[in-house]
Amino acid sequence: MNYDIPHETLVRLVQTFAIAAVALMFFFGLKNRLLSFARWANLPTLTFTPVSLTIRYGVLISALLLILACWGFQIGTLAAVMGSILGLIGVGFIAVWSVLSNLLCTFVLIAFKPFSVGDEIEIPIDNVKGKVVDLSLVFTTLRVNEGETVLIPNNIFFQRIFRRRPGTVTVDLDYQLRQNEAHPASGD
Repeated sequence: MNYDIPHETLVRLVQTFAIAAVALMFFFGLKNRLLSFARWANLPTLTFTPVSLTIRYGVLISALLLILACWGFQIGTLAAVMGSILGLIGVGFIAVWSVLSNLLCTFVLIAFKPFSVGDEIEIPIDNVKGKVVDLSLVFTTLRVNEGETVLIPNNIFFQRIFRRRPGTVTVDLDYQLRQNEAHPASGD
């Protein structure tokens, strides 16, 4: 039996190994270098982490594209497909980000209790003023007039200055949220 590997295949294997080795050296070597740079530049390490991850994984994606090009795949086509996939992921992330932001802000509102159900809230910049009547995972509901309510996304309370006038009868936000979970609105 003849197990001779064609010269072209051998060259491609060596190129693949070299690209993978260099990419892995960059991937693992950049982590410490980037953290050292963050400390030197007096940047918070935690905020520099996304930059580090983006650069490191960019190296791996580039290496993958180079390896695929070595084996005859068209880089332009692959880059276009990967760009489309990353674009869709980005759009999805932006769409979900708003909801996640409101969910997180709900838990921060519950923890720090800046207001209670029954308090009067005013957001001057948005010209909104009303009595807090409900808190859900995404919105705080204000009654602005009899029969008229306004839903305010919970993350607004971290983006705007608001005034609070304590109500005479109040309910803690965490209690209200538990009540909403136990007895969902019937829609009337």
